[in-house]
Amino acid sequence: MITDGTKVGWPKEITDKITKQSVHGIENYVYKDRPKTLDELLRNTVGKYPDKVALIFEDESITYRELDRLVNNIAGALINDCGIQKGDRVGLLFKNCIEIVTGMFGAIRAGAIVLPLNNKLKSAELKYQLENSGTKLLMGESEYYEPTIAPIRNEIACKQFYLSGEPIPGTMPFSALTEKNAAEDIRVPMDEEDTVWIVYTSGTTGKPKGALSSHIDGIHSVMSYTFCYNITPEGRGIIAVPLFHVTGLFAQLITLIFAGGSSVIMPKMDAAEMIRLIAEKHVTHTLSVPTVYIMMMNHPDAQKYDLNHFRIGAFGGAAISAESVRQIGEWIPGIELHNTYGLTEVSSPATMMPHQYSSRKPASIGWPTPVTQLKIADPETFEEMLVNVEGELWIKAPNVTKGYWEMPEATAKSITDGWLHTGDVASIDEEGFVYIKDRLKDMINRGGEKIFSVEVEDVLYTNLKILEVVIVGVPDEKFGELVKAVVVPKAGINITEDEVKEWVITRMAKFKTPTYVEFVKELPRNSNGKIIKKELRYVP
Repeated sequence: MITDGTKVGWPKEITDKITKQSVHGIENYVYKDRPKTLDELLRNTVGKYPDKVALIFEDESITYRELDRLVNNIAGALINDCGIQKGDRVGLLFKNCIEIVTGMFGAIRAGAIVLPLNNKLKSAELKYQLENSGTKLLMGESEYYEPTIAPIRNEIACKQFYLSGEPIPGTMPFSALTEKNAAEDIRVPMDEEDTVWIVYTSGTTGKPKGALSSHIDGIHSVMSYTFCYNITPEGRGIIAVPLFHVTGLFAQLITLIFAGGSSVIMPKMDAAEMIRLIAEKHVTHTLSVPTVYIMMMNHPDAQKYDLNHFRIGAFGGAAISAESVRQIGEWIPGIELHNTYGLTEVSSPATMMPHQYSSRKPASIGWPTPVTQLKIADPETFEEMLVNVEGELWIKAPNVTKGYWEMPEATAKSITDGWLHTGDVASIDEEGFVYIKDRLKDMINRGGEKIFSVEVEDVLYTNLKILEVVIVGVPDEKFGELVKAVVVPKAGINITEDEVKEWVITRMAKFKTPTYVEFVKELPRNSNGKIIKKELRYVP
Protein backbone atom coordinates (compact mmCIF):
# COMPACT_ATOMS: atom_id res chain seq x y z
CA MET A 1 0.00 0.00 0.00
CA ILE A 2 1.43 3.37 -1.10
CA THR A 3 -0.14 6.67 -0.13
CA ASP A 4 0.85 9.84 -1.96
CA GLY A 5 0.85 13.24 -0.26
CA THR A 6 -0.18 15.03 -3.45
CA LYS A 7 -3.38 12.99 -3.71
CA VAL A 8 -4.70 12.45 -0.16
CA GLY A 9 -6.64 15.68 0.19
CA TRP A 10 -4.40 18.61 1.05
CA PRO A 11 -5.87 21.88 -0.28
CA LYS A 12 -5.22 22.73 -3.93
CA GLU A 13 -3.39 25.91 -2.94
CA ILE A 14 -0.74 23.65 -1.36
CA THR A 15 -0.53 20.94 -4.03
CA ASP A 16 -0.31 23.59 -6.77
CA LYS A 17 3.05 24.58 -5.26
CA ILE A 18 4.53 21.13 -6.03
CA THR A 19 6.50 19.71 -8.94
CA LYS A 20 9.01 16.86 -9.37
CA GLN A 21 12.80 17.00 -9.16
CA SER A 22 15.74 14.74 -8.46
CA VAL A 23 16.91 15.09 -4.85
CA HIS A 24 20.01 13.19 -3.72
CA GLY A 25 19.74 11.23 -6.99
CA ILE A 26 16.10 10.16 -6.44
CA GLU A 27 13.04 11.70 -8.13
CA ASN A 28 10.83 13.34 -5.51
CA TYR A 29 8.00 15.78 -5.14
CA VAL A 30 9.34 19.25 -4.25
CA TYR A 31 7.98 22.72 -3.60
CA LYS A 32 8.57 24.88 -6.68
CA ASP A 33 9.31 28.26 -5.13
CA ARG A 34 11.64 27.79 -2.20
CA PRO A 35 14.80 29.25 -0.70
CA LYS A 36 17.83 27.36 -1.93
CA THR A 37 19.65 27.50 1.42
CA LEU A 38 18.78 28.02 5.07
CA ASP A 39 20.83 31.22 5.01
CA GLU A 40 18.70 32.49 2.13
CA LEU A 41 15.60 31.52 4.15
CA LEU A 42 16.75 33.72 7.02
CA ARG A 43 17.76 36.59 4.72
CA ASN A 44 14.35 36.54 3.02
CA THR A 45 12.56 37.01 6.34
CA VAL A 46 15.00 39.69 7.50
CA GLY A 47 14.24 41.56 4.30
CA LYS A 48 10.48 41.35 4.83
CA TYR A 49 10.28 41.91 8.59
CA PRO A 50 13.52 43.56 9.79
CA ASP A 51 12.00 45.21 12.87
CA LYS A 52 9.73 42.40 13.91
CA VAL A 53 10.60 40.42 17.05
CA ALA A 54 12.21 37.14 16.03
CA LEU A 55 13.17 35.59 19.39
CA ILE A 56 11.96 36.01 22.96
CA PHE A 57 13.94 34.42 25.77
CA GLU A 58 13.21 35.27 29.39
CA ASP A 59 13.54 39.10 29.60
CA GLU A 60 15.39 39.42 26.29
CA SER A 61 14.03 39.82 22.79
CA ILE A 62 15.74 40.50 19.45
CA THR A 63 14.40 41.56 16.08
CA TYR A 64 15.16 39.90 12.76
CA ARG A 65 17.54 42.75 11.93
CA GLU A 66 19.44 42.18 15.19
CA LEU A 67 19.44 38.42 14.63
CA ASP A 68 20.92 38.90 11.16
CA ARG A 69 23.65 41.21 12.51
CA LEU A 70 24.69 38.69 15.17
CA VAL A 71 24.64 35.85 12.65
CA ASN A 72 26.85 37.81 10.25
CA ASN A 73 29.30 38.73 13.02
CA ILE A 74 29.61 35.09 14.06
CA ALA A 75 30.06 33.94 10.46
CA GLY A 76 32.79 36.53 9.93
CA ALA A 77 34.60 35.56 13.13
CA LEU A 78 34.40 31.84 12.32
CA ILE A 79 35.94 32.38 8.89
CA ASN A 80 38.45 35.15 9.61
CA ASP A 81 39.50 34.44 13.22
CA CYS A 82 38.90 30.70 13.62
CA GLY A 83 39.82 29.43 10.17
CA ILE A 84 36.51 27.68 9.58
CA GLN A 85 36.10 26.64 5.95
CA LYS A 86 33.12 25.34 4.03
CA GLY A 87 32.23 21.83 5.21
CA ASP A 88 34.06 22.06 8.55
CA ARG A 89 32.02 20.76 11.47
CA VAL A 90 30.99 23.15 14.26
CA GLY A 91 29.40 21.81 17.45
CA LEU A 92 26.77 23.48 19.64
CA LEU A 93 26.36 22.50 23.31
CA PHE A 94 23.66 24.74 24.79
CA LYS A 95 20.38 24.70 26.60
CA ASN A 96 17.60 26.48 24.74
CA CYS A 97 18.69 30.13 24.50
CA ILE A 98 19.30 32.89 21.96
CA GLU A 99 22.99 31.93 21.61
CA ILE A 100 22.17 28.49 20.17
CA VAL A 101 20.13 30.19 17.44
CA THR A 102 22.72 32.83 16.55
CA GLY A 103 25.49 30.25 16.77
CA MET A 104 23.86 27.77 14.44
CA PHE A 105 22.86 30.32 11.80
CA GLY A 106 26.29 31.96 12.07
CA ALA A 107 27.92 28.59 11.39
CA ILE A 108 25.53 27.95 8.49
CA ARG A 109 26.33 31.35 6.94
CA ALA A 110 30.02 30.49 7.23
CA GLY A 111 29.38 27.33 5.21
CA ALA A 112 30.01 24.98 8.13
CA ILE A 113 28.15 21.77 8.97
CA VAL A 114 26.38 22.19 12.31
CA LEU A 115 26.42 19.53 15.02
CA PRO A 116 23.60 20.19 17.55
CA LEU A 117 24.68 18.29 20.68
CA ASN A 118 22.46 16.92 23.42
CA ASN A 119 23.38 18.88 26.57
CA LYS A 120 22.80 15.78 28.71
CA LEU A 121 25.59 13.82 27.05
CA LYS A 122 28.26 12.35 29.31
CA SER A 123 31.93 12.92 28.44
CA ALA A 124 32.37 9.61 26.65
CA GLU A 125 29.24 10.20 24.55
CA LEU A 126 30.34 13.72 23.68
CA LYS A 127 33.80 12.47 22.77
CA TYR A 128 32.35 9.88 20.37
CA GLN A 129 30.21 12.44 18.52
CA LEU A 130 32.95 15.06 18.31
CA GLU A 131 35.54 12.56 17.11
CA ASN A 132 33.20 10.68 14.78
CA SER A 133 32.18 13.93 13.09
CA GLY A 134 35.63 15.52 13.13
CA THR A 135 34.31 18.65 14.82
CA LYS A 136 36.77 21.54 14.59
CA LEU A 137 35.17 24.13 16.90
CA LEU A 138 32.69 23.93 19.77
CA MET A 139 30.34 26.68 20.95
CA GLY A 140 28.50 26.15 24.19
CA GLU A 141 27.79 27.15 27.78
CA SER A 142 30.52 27.24 30.40
CA GLU A 143 28.46 25.13 32.83
CA TYR A 144 29.16 22.09 30.65
CA TYR A 145 32.93 22.58 30.65
CA GLU A 146 34.02 20.97 33.92
CA PRO A 147 31.66 17.97 33.99
CA THR A 148 31.64 17.18 30.27
CA ILE A 149 34.35 18.87 28.19
CA ALA A 150 37.34 19.06 30.56
CA PRO A 151 37.67 15.26 31.07
CA ILE A 152 38.09 14.70 27.32
CA ARG A 153 39.74 17.92 26.20
CA ASN A 154 43.20 16.40 25.76
CA GLU A 155 41.78 13.36 23.96
CA ILE A 156 39.89 15.11 21.16
CA ALA A 157 41.03 16.90 18.02
CA CYS A 158 38.69 19.84 18.64
CA LYS A 159 40.75 22.60 20.27
CA GLN A 160 38.64 25.75 19.85
CA PHE A 161 36.02 26.42 22.52
CA TYR A 162 33.77 29.49 22.65
CA LEU A 163 31.66 29.44 25.80
CA SER A 164 28.98 31.75 27.20
CA GLY A 165 28.67 32.30 30.94
CA GLU A 166 31.51 32.22 33.49
CA PRO A 167 35.01 32.66 31.98
CA ILE A 168 36.99 29.41 31.72
CA PRO A 169 40.80 29.50 31.43
CA GLY A 170 41.97 28.14 28.11
CA THR A 171 38.70 28.94 26.34
CA MET A 172 37.29 31.98 24.58
CA PRO A 173 34.10 33.83 25.53
CA PHE A 174 31.17 33.33 23.15
CA SER A 175 30.95 37.12 22.93
CA ALA A 176 34.26 37.12 21.04
CA LEU A 177 32.28 35.74 18.08
CA THR A 178 29.56 38.38 18.22
CA GLU A 179 31.13 41.63 19.41
CA LYS A 180 33.29 42.40 16.36
CA ASN A 181 31.18 43.72 13.49
CA ALA A 182 31.90 41.81 10.30
CA ALA A 183 33.43 44.13 7.72
CA GLU A 184 31.24 42.69 4.96
CA ASP A 185 28.10 40.71 4.33
CA ILE A 186 29.33 37.13 4.56
CA ARG A 187 28.29 35.04 1.56
CA VAL A 188 29.74 31.56 1.07
CA PRO A 189 28.69 29.75 -2.14
CA MET A 190 26.33 26.90 -1.23
CA ASP A 191 24.22 24.31 -3.04
CA GLU A 192 20.84 23.19 -1.74
CA GLU A 193 22.05 19.58 -1.51
CA ASP A 194 25.07 20.52 0.62
CA THR A 195 25.00 18.89 4.05
CA VAL A 196 24.25 21.50 6.71
CA TRP A 197 23.50 19.38 9.82
CA ILE A 198 24.68 16.17 11.41
CA VAL A 199 22.03 15.18 13.94
CA TYR A 200 22.88 12.10 15.98
CA THR A 201 20.18 9.55 16.69
CA SER A 202 19.60 8.40 20.26
CA GLY A 203 21.65 5.23 19.76
CA THR A 204 19.23 2.80 21.40
CA THR A 205 20.94 -0.02 19.51
CA GLY A 206 24.72 0.40 19.22
CA LYS A 207 26.53 3.66 18.61
CA PRO A 208 24.53 6.77 17.67
CA LYS A 209 24.34 7.43 13.93
CA GLY A 210 24.87 10.92 12.54
CA ALA A 211 21.92 11.57 10.21
CA LEU A 212 22.83 14.02 7.45
CA SER A 213 20.45 16.86 6.67
CA SER A 214 20.93 19.11 3.65
CA HIS A 215 19.52 22.59 3.02
CA ILE A 216 16.84 21.11 0.78
CA ASP A 217 15.82 18.65 3.51
CA GLY A 218 15.24 21.24 6.21
CA ILE A 219 13.61 23.72 3.85
CA HIS A 220 11.00 21.18 2.75
CA SER A 221 10.32 20.28 6.36
CA VAL A 222 9.62 23.87 7.41
CA MET A 223 7.56 24.60 4.29
CA SER A 224 5.35 21.58 5.00
CA TYR A 225 4.82 22.71 8.60
CA THR A 226 4.06 26.27 7.49
CA PHE A 227 1.56 25.29 4.79
CA CYS A 228 -0.15 22.41 6.60
CA TYR A 229 -0.48 24.17 9.97
CA ASN A 230 -1.24 27.49 8.23
CA ILE A 231 1.50 29.34 10.14
CA THR A 232 1.36 33.06 9.34
CA PRO A 233 3.63 36.05 10.12
CA GLU A 234 1.30 36.73 13.04
CA GLY A 235 2.11 33.30 14.48
CA ARG A 236 3.90 33.09 17.81
CA GLY A 237 5.21 29.68 18.83
CA ILE A 238 6.55 28.47 22.15
CA ILE A 239 9.54 26.12 22.12
CA ALA A 240 9.78 23.90 25.18
CA VAL A 241 11.51 20.94 23.51
CA PRO A 242 15.29 21.03 22.97
CA LEU A 243 16.64 22.96 20.01
CA PHE A 244 19.27 20.27 19.48
CA HIS A 245 16.43 17.97 18.38
CA VAL A 246 14.66 18.08 15.01
CA THR A 247 11.27 18.89 16.60
CA GLY A 248 12.46 22.11 18.21
CA LEU A 249 14.84 22.94 15.38
CA PHE A 250 12.77 22.40 12.23
CA ALA A 251 9.15 22.03 13.36
CA GLN A 252 9.27 25.17 15.47
CA LEU A 253 12.26 27.52 15.27
CA ILE A 254 13.03 27.48 11.55
CA THR A 255 9.36 27.15 10.62
CA LEU A 256 8.62 30.37 12.53
CA ILE A 257 11.59 32.09 10.88
CA PHE A 258 10.40 31.00 7.41
CA ALA A 259 6.87 32.24 8.16
CA GLY A 260 8.10 35.50 9.70
CA GLY A 261 6.62 34.75 13.11
CA SER A 262 8.12 34.98 16.59
CA SER A 263 9.54 32.23 18.83
CA VAL A 264 9.17 32.21 22.61
CA ILE A 265 12.05 30.04 23.81
CA MET A 266 11.97 28.19 27.13
CA PRO A 267 15.26 26.98 28.69
CA LYS A 268 13.48 23.82 29.84
CA MET A 269 9.99 22.41 30.10
CA ASP A 270 7.95 23.50 33.11
CA ALA A 271 4.17 23.08 32.97
CA ALA A 272 3.25 26.13 35.08
CA GLU A 273 5.73 28.39 33.27
CA MET A 274 4.57 27.17 29.88
CA ILE A 275 0.93 27.91 30.69
CA ARG A 276 1.91 31.39 31.93
CA LEU A 277 3.99 32.16 28.83
CA ILE A 278 1.28 30.95 26.46
CA ALA A 279 -1.10 33.40 28.13
CA GLU A 280 1.19 36.38 28.66
CA LYS A 281 3.11 36.20 25.37
CA HIS A 282 -0.05 35.47 23.36
CA VAL A 283 1.37 32.23 21.97
CA THR A 284 -0.67 30.82 19.09
CA HIS A 285 0.78 27.33 18.75
CA THR A 286 3.37 24.73 19.67
CA LEU A 287 4.46 21.21 18.87
CA SER A 288 5.52 18.92 21.68
CA VAL A 289 5.31 15.39 23.00
CA PRO A 290 1.88 14.36 24.36
CA THR A 291 3.18 14.36 27.93
CA VAL A 292 3.59 18.15 27.84
CA TYR A 293 -0.11 18.64 27.10
CA ILE A 294 -1.11 16.10 29.74
CA MET A 295 1.09 17.86 32.33
CA MET A 296 -0.33 21.28 31.49
CA MET A 297 -3.92 20.07 31.35
CA ASN A 298 -3.65 18.46 34.79
CA HIS A 299 -1.73 21.34 36.40
CA PRO A 300 -3.53 23.48 39.03
CA ASP A 301 -2.91 26.56 36.82
CA ALA A 302 -4.66 25.01 33.79
CA GLN A 303 -7.80 27.13 34.29
CA LYS A 304 -6.02 30.21 35.63
CA TYR A 305 -5.45 31.99 32.31
CA ASP A 306 -7.35 32.80 29.14
CA LEU A 307 -5.82 30.59 26.45
CA ASN A 308 -8.35 31.15 23.66
CA HIS A 309 -5.62 32.58 21.39
CA PHE A 310 -3.75 29.24 21.59
CA ARG A 311 -4.88 28.08 18.15
CA ILE A 312 -2.76 25.02 17.25
CA GLY A 313 -1.72 22.16 19.49
CA ALA A 314 0.47 19.75 17.56
CA PHE A 315 1.91 16.63 19.12
CA GLY A 316 4.19 13.77 18.16
CA GLY A 317 7.14 11.69 19.30
CA ALA A 318 4.95 9.24 21.21
CA ALA A 319 1.49 7.74 21.09
CA ILE A 320 -1.45 9.70 22.47
CA SER A 321 -4.79 8.23 23.42
CA ALA A 322 -8.12 9.25 21.94
CA GLU A 323 -9.22 10.09 25.48
CA SER A 324 -6.33 12.53 25.94
CA VAL A 325 -7.19 14.20 22.62
CA ARG A 326 -10.77 14.61 23.80
CA GLN A 327 -9.68 16.07 27.14
CA ILE A 328 -7.32 18.59 25.49
CA GLY A 329 -10.19 19.72 23.27
CA GLU A 330 -12.35 20.25 26.34
CA TRP A 331 -9.58 22.18 28.11
CA ILE A 332 -9.10 24.63 25.23
CA PRO A 333 -12.29 24.64 23.12
CA GLY A 334 -11.63 25.39 19.47
CA ILE A 335 -7.97 24.36 19.52
CA GLU A 336 -6.81 22.66 16.32
CA LEU A 337 -5.13 19.37 17.23
CA HIS A 338 -2.61 17.93 14.78
CA ASN A 339 -1.01 14.56 15.35
CA THR A 340 2.40 14.68 13.66
CA TYR A 341 4.88 11.91 12.98
CA GLY A 342 8.50 12.26 12.02
CA LEU A 343 12.07 11.14 12.56
CA THR A 344 15.54 12.62 12.78
CA GLU A 345 16.18 11.05 9.37
CA VAL A 346 13.50 13.20 7.72
CA SER A 347 14.36 16.45 9.54
CA SER A 348 11.09 15.99 11.46
CA PRO A 349 7.84 15.55 9.47
CA ALA A 350 6.51 12.61 7.47
CA THR A 351 2.82 12.82 8.33
CA MET A 352 0.46 15.46 9.68
CA MET A 353 -3.17 15.18 10.74
CA PRO A 354 -5.48 17.81 9.25
CA HIS A 355 -7.28 19.10 12.33
CA GLN A 356 -10.75 18.49 10.89
CA TYR A 357 -10.10 14.74 11.02
CA SER A 358 -8.68 14.59 14.57
CA SER A 359 -11.93 13.44 16.16
CA ARG A 360 -12.93 11.10 13.31
CA LYS A 361 -9.51 9.44 13.08
CA PRO A 362 -8.14 9.80 16.64
CA ALA A 363 -5.85 6.75 16.36
CA SER A 364 -4.19 7.95 13.15
CA ILE A 365 -1.01 9.98 12.77
CA GLY A 366 -2.52 11.62 9.70
CA TRP A 367 -1.68 11.81 6.00
CA PRO A 368 1.74 12.05 4.38
CA THR A 369 2.90 15.65 4.03
CA PRO A 370 2.24 17.11 0.55
CA VAL A 371 5.72 16.15 -0.73
CA THR A 372 5.87 12.71 0.93
CA GLN A 373 5.06 9.19 -0.27
CA LEU A 374 4.56 6.37 2.24
CA LYS A 375 4.26 2.65 1.86
CA ILE A 376 3.89 -0.40 4.06
CA ALA A 377 6.42 -3.15 3.34
CA ASP A 378 7.17 -6.59 4.71
CA PRO A 379 10.29 -5.96 6.84
CA GLU A 380 11.88 -9.22 5.68
CA THR A 381 10.94 -9.53 1.99
CA PHE A 382 10.31 -5.79 1.27
CA GLU A 383 7.07 -6.86 -0.45
CA GLU A 384 4.44 -4.12 -0.53
CA MET A 385 1.53 -4.85 1.83
CA LEU A 386 -2.19 -4.37 1.18
CA VAL A 387 -4.60 -1.79 2.62
CA ASN A 388 -5.05 -2.11 6.40
CA VAL A 389 -2.33 -4.77 6.67
CA GLU A 390 0.51 -4.15 9.12
CA GLY A 391 4.10 -3.96 7.99
CA GLU A 392 7.08 -1.62 8.24
CA LEU A 393 6.48 2.03 7.33
CA TRP A 394 8.76 3.34 4.56
CA ILE A 395 9.14 7.03 3.62
CA LYS A 396 10.14 8.72 0.35
CA ALA A 397 10.44 12.52 0.38
CA PRO A 398 12.88 15.34 -0.46
CA ASN A 399 13.64 15.64 3.26
CA VAL A 400 14.75 12.01 3.68
CA THR A 401 18.39 11.91 4.77
CA LYS A 402 20.97 11.02 2.16
CA GLY A 403 22.62 8.81 4.76
CA TYR A 404 24.61 8.56 7.97
CA TRP A 405 27.97 10.24 8.50
CA GLU A 406 30.76 7.80 7.58
CA MET A 407 28.43 4.79 7.96
CA PRO A 408 27.83 3.43 4.43
CA GLU A 409 26.64 0.03 5.68
CA ALA A 410 24.06 1.58 8.02
CA THR A 411 22.95 3.87 5.19
CA ALA A 412 22.49 0.95 2.78
CA LYS A 413 20.56 -1.00 5.42
CA SER A 414 18.20 1.88 6.17
CA ILE A 415 17.51 3.31 2.69
CA THR A 416 16.36 1.35 -0.38
CA ASP A 417 16.03 3.29 -3.66
CA GLY A 418 15.30 6.48 -1.74
CA TRP A 419 12.82 4.82 0.65
CA LEU A 420 13.71 5.16 4.33
CA HIS A 421 12.94 2.14 6.53
CA THR A 422 11.50 3.62 9.73
CA GLY A 423 11.49 0.54 11.98
CA ASP A 424 7.87 1.33 12.85
CA VAL A 425 5.03 -1.14 12.42
CA ALA A 426 2.11 0.62 10.74
CA SER A 427 -0.87 0.28 8.41
CA ILE A 428 -2.58 2.60 5.92
CA ASP A 429 -6.34 2.70 5.44
CA GLU A 430 -8.41 3.28 2.28
CA GLU A 431 -8.26 7.08 2.69
CA GLY A 432 -4.49 7.19 3.10
CA PHE A 433 -4.47 7.70 6.88
CA VAL A 434 -1.55 6.07 8.67
CA TYR A 435 -1.71 4.15 11.95
CA ILE A 436 1.43 3.41 13.97
CA LYS A 437 1.14 0.14 15.86
CA ASP A 438 4.54 -0.17 17.50
CA ARG A 439 8.28 -0.12 16.98
CA LEU A 440 9.39 -3.36 15.35
CA LYS A 441 11.69 -3.94 18.29
CA ASP A 442 8.95 -3.12 20.83
CA MET A 443 6.22 -5.40 19.48
CA ILE A 444 5.47 -8.07 22.09
CA ASN A 445 5.44 -11.72 21.00
CA ARG A 446 3.59 -13.75 23.63
CA GLY A 447 3.79 -17.39 22.59
CA GLY A 448 3.33 -16.49 18.93
CA GLU A 449 0.58 -13.94 19.58
CA LYS A 450 1.69 -10.45 18.43
CA ILE A 451 0.68 -7.63 20.76
CA PHE A 452 1.03 -3.96 19.85
CA SER A 453 1.77 -1.87 22.93
CA VAL A 454 -0.17 1.13 21.58
CA GLU A 455 -3.50 -0.71 21.44
CA VAL A 456 -3.23 -1.82 25.09
CA GLU A 457 -2.15 1.68 26.14
CA ASP A 458 -5.14 3.19 24.33
CA VAL A 459 -7.52 0.97 26.30
CA LEU A 460 -5.88 1.84 29.62
CA TYR A 461 -5.99 5.57 28.86
CA THR A 462 -9.78 5.37 28.92
CA ASN A 463 -9.51 4.66 32.67
CA LEU A 464 -9.88 8.08 34.27
CA LYS A 465 -7.71 7.06 37.23
CA ILE A 466 -4.63 6.78 34.97
CA LEU A 467 -2.50 9.80 34.07
CA GLU A 468 0.09 7.95 31.96
CA VAL A 469 0.80 4.36 31.04
CA VAL A 470 3.34 2.47 28.96
CA ILE A 471 3.21 -1.17 27.87
CA VAL A 472 6.41 -3.20 27.47
CA GLY A 473 7.33 -6.83 26.99
CA VAL A 474 9.37 -8.66 29.62
CA PRO A 475 11.22 -11.97 29.09
CA ASP A 476 9.51 -15.23 30.00
CA GLU A 477 10.84 -18.79 29.68
CA LYS A 478 7.49 -20.31 28.72
CA PHE A 479 5.93 -17.68 26.42
CA GLY A 480 9.03 -15.77 25.30
CA GLU A 481 7.51 -12.47 26.42
CA LEU A 482 4.73 -11.32 28.72
CA VAL A 483 2.91 -8.00 28.94
CA LYS A 484 3.87 -5.47 31.60
CA ALA A 485 1.99 -2.23 32.33
CA VAL A 486 3.81 0.68 33.96
CA VAL A 487 1.21 3.07 35.33
CA VAL A 488 1.33 6.65 36.62
CA PRO A 489 -1.93 7.22 38.56
CA LYS A 490 -3.49 10.67 38.66
CA ALA A 491 -2.55 12.74 41.70
CA GLY A 492 -4.39 11.68 44.85
CA ILE A 493 -6.03 8.70 43.10
CA ASN A 494 -5.62 5.08 44.15
CA ILE A 495 -5.78 2.28 41.61
CA THR A 496 -4.89 -1.37 42.18
CA GLU A 497 -3.12 -3.98 40.08
CA ASP A 498 -6.35 -5.98 39.82
CA GLU A 499 -8.22 -2.91 38.56
CA VAL A 500 -5.66 -2.42 35.78
CA LYS A 501 -5.85 -6.05 34.71
CA GLU A 502 -9.65 -6.13 34.89
CA TRP A 503 -9.87 -2.97 32.77
CA VAL A 504 -7.95 -4.68 29.96
CA ILE A 505 -9.40 -8.21 30.18
CA THR A 506 -12.97 -6.92 29.88
CA ARG A 507 -12.10 -4.92 26.75
CA MET A 508 -9.47 -6.96 24.91
CA ALA A 509 -8.36 -10.53 24.21
CA LYS A 510 -7.15 -12.25 27.36
CA PHE A 511 -3.58 -12.74 26.07
CA LYS A 512 -3.16 -8.94 25.86
CA THR A 513 -3.84 -8.50 29.59
CA PRO A 514 -0.77 -7.37 31.56
CA THR A 515 0.78 -10.13 33.63
CA TYR A 516 2.71 -7.53 35.58
CA VAL A 517 1.64 -4.07 36.74
CA GLU A 518 4.03 -1.54 38.22
CA PHE A 519 3.04 1.84 39.65
CA VAL A 520 5.49 4.74 39.39
CA LYS A 521 5.39 8.47 40.09
CA GLU A 522 6.82 9.33 36.67
CA LEU A 523 8.09 7.58 33.56
CA PRO A 524 11.78 7.69 32.57
CA ARG A 525 12.37 9.99 29.60
CA ASN A 526 15.25 11.16 27.49
CA SER A 527 15.93 14.84 26.84
CA ASN A 528 13.45 14.86 23.96
CA GLY A 529 10.62 13.71 26.21
CA LYS A 530 10.43 10.20 24.78
CA ILE A 531 9.88 7.32 27.19
CA ILE A 532 12.95 5.11 27.68
CA LYS A 533 11.27 1.72 27.47
CA LYS A 534 14.44 -0.30 28.02
CA GLU A 535 14.55 0.95 31.62
CA LEU A 536 11.13 -0.60 32.25
CA ARG A 537 11.72 -4.09 30.84
CA TYR A 538 12.18 -5.96 34.09
CA VAL A 539 9.87 -8.05 36.25
CA PRO A 540 8.69 -5.93 39.22
